[in-house]
Order: sequence, then C-alpha cells, then structure tokens
Amino acid sequence: MEKQIILCVDDEEIILEALQEQLDSYFGEEYIVETADSGEDALEFFQEMTNEGLQIPVIISDYIMPGMKGDELLKEIHKLSSDSLKILLTGQASIEGISNAINNAQLYRYIAKPWDKDDLVLTVKEAIKSFLQEIKIKKQNKELLILNASLEEKVIQRTKELRQVNASKDKFFSIIAHDLKSPFTALLGLSEILIENWEEMSEDDKIDFIKNIHTSSKNTFNLLQNLLEWSQSQTGRVRVEATRFFPYNVIHENISVLCQHADNKGITLINKVPDSICCFADQNMISTVFRNLISNSIKFTNEGGSIEVSVSATNNSYQFCISDTGIGMSEDTVSKLFNITEKVQRSGTADETGTGLGLILCKEFIEKNKGNIFVESQQNEGSKFFFTIPKTQD
Repeated sequence: MEKQIILCVDDEEIILEALQEQLDSYFGEEYIVETADSGEDALEFFQEMTNEGLQIPVIISDYIMPGMKGDELLKEIHKLSSDSLKILLTGQASIEGISNAINNAQLYRYIAKPWDKDDLVLTVKEAIKSFLQEIKIKKQNKELLILNASLEEKVIQRTKELRQVNASKDKFFSIIAHDLKSPFTALLGLSEILIENWEEMSEDDKIDFIKNIHTSSKNTFNLLQNLLEWSQSQTGRVRVEATRFFPYNVIHENISVLCQHADNKGITLINKVPDSICCFADQNMISTVFRNLISNSIKFTNEGGSIEVSVSATNNSYQFCISDTGIGMSEDTVSKLFNITEKVQRSGTADETGTGLGLILCKEFIEKNKGNIFVESQQNEGSKFFFTIPKTQD
C-alpha cells in the first residue's frame, strides 16, 4: 500500500522547509510530506493525487498568499475530499477568513504563527487519527448498509416462502375438508339409494346410478392421485429420475385412460406427436403433466369439441402444446392459474369440479425437469397449454 500524503502550503520557502522537516521527522515512516508554494499549485496537486486514488488525510495551509487565499483553497479542496482534515496556519488570518474556512471547508484547527513544534505534531497526529476513524466508520456504515440490504432481502424471501407454505397448507386442508368430502358424500348417497331401492329400480336406472358412482369414484381417485403426488413434492420425497423416453407412448397411454370421459362429451382427442422423437426427463412426472392438462381440456371443452396434442422443436428442448376448442379463460384467470396463493375454481362444461391443484402440480413437475410451462387463452376461443422438456441430458 502506498504512503498517504500530508500536504503543506505556504508562499514562503523557509516556512515550507520548517514544516516539512518537523513533520517528516515524526511522520516520515508512514506518510509523505509534500509542499506547494501557492494555492493554485496545491489544488492542482491535490486533484492529481485524488485522481490516482491516493489519500491526503491532512492539508496545512497558510492564509495570506498571492492569488488564492488559504480559506478559498481549503473550500475548493473540501469539494474534492470532504474527509481530508484542513488546518489553517497563519498569524494574519481575519475572523472572516477563519469563519469562511469553518463554514465552507469544515476547518479542523487554526494554528497561529509562530507555532510550537510539539503543538503542530500533536495537532496533525490527532487530525490523522480523526481521519482514519472517519474512514473506518464510513467503511463500517457501508458494510452495515450492505448487510441490512441482505437481511431485508432474506426477510422478504423468507416471508414469501412462509406465505407459500401457508397457502400450501390451506390448500391441503381445503381439499381434505371439502373437495374430498363432497365426492365421498355423493358416493355414499348414490350407493345407499341403490342398495335401498334395488328391487324397485329399472335396469336403466341401475346402470345410470352405477355410471354416476363410477364417474365420481374416478374423479375422486384422480384427485387423490394428484394430492398424493403434490404432498410428496412438498415434503421433498419426489426425486427426478430422468431417462430417455418417447412422449408419443406416454400421450397415447393417457388418452386411452381419458378417452371414456372425452367420448361421453363427444370430444375428439388427437395425438399429433411423432412416435420417433425422444426426450430426457422423468417419465412419470411428464405423464402426470399430460394427464392433468388433457383432463383439464376435456373438462372445459363443450360437447363435439376437439383436443390436440402437438410438439415443436427448439434448440435444446421440445415444446409440447395441448390445444382445445373449449370455453377459454379471461386474462385475470390465466394470471392466477399456476399460483397456489390464488383461488381459481371453475366448473367444467358438464359441471365437473376441480381444485386447481393439477395445474400447480404440472408447474412444479415441469420446473423440476428444467422446463417451462405457460398458457395462451381467450374467453370462448379455447386454450393452449405449452410446456418444454429437454431433448437430451445436459
């Protein structure tokens, strides 16, 4: 580290020599004592040193000098470095000059000529000590500001995480208290009516009741399946086991499972994904995503509509699209879809119910597989759900 500078300014050479000798004998090992014989030269030197990143803790200036007086010099130096300590050394300083230096340059001390060497050394020593303390305090304050900003950011992040945890907990209990209770109540009611009235019921009525029980059971099973997968993901028990697989087969299997629901509404399911493309992701997670997105499209598509699964290639990923001719969504609904803190519950075109949990699960699973998911939709014009997964292992 380069030595710091003590700058002495006076228009009399004998004064500068005396100052340099006395200060150098005490501070010479740690500081360089520099001199200037005019205010203009001193200001130019000060600017050069500060531009080079050198510190000048103390500047001692005479008051009466040709050209720029001492108080004006200290005022200009204060503009360049408010930390430097300014000492006025003169036997002819006016009250006005000292006041100017105090008010506009934060004058540290005034020393009268002729000065006492010990007093001069002690004054400079205390000035340097004050300078170093001020630098230390500013450094500590800067560190505290950085630390406070970091702590504030952590508090914000932690608050966000806690809000997310609370929303997850509320969602979990809401599903258990309402969304699971309701279908089981329907199952119990339907089965009880069927048992009590079996003999009196026609065969067609019996088949209708059994179909309703089957539909309710299937929906409840799907909900339980999503709930189990989601709860496992929240507790960190779900691990991504990425492998190479053919998405065509996964889509085909899910369409086979969901085709009965689609057939009941006269909805056509189309798999346009080529059987040749291969992806690298967790096949079970991606299967869950396809199941939820296709099921969701069936729910919100009117009778006679269609749902199409297609794919396009990007640089390192495949982008899948589940497109339907359904009822679509408003911008407000779209903005809330993948956020667990927002409540989005809509009945399907055949009064199907849902929790919105499936889409949240889709988002988590896609992000765990290094992909993105988003949606484009307009009311009464259908919806398109997009997600990406990698082509190959990184």
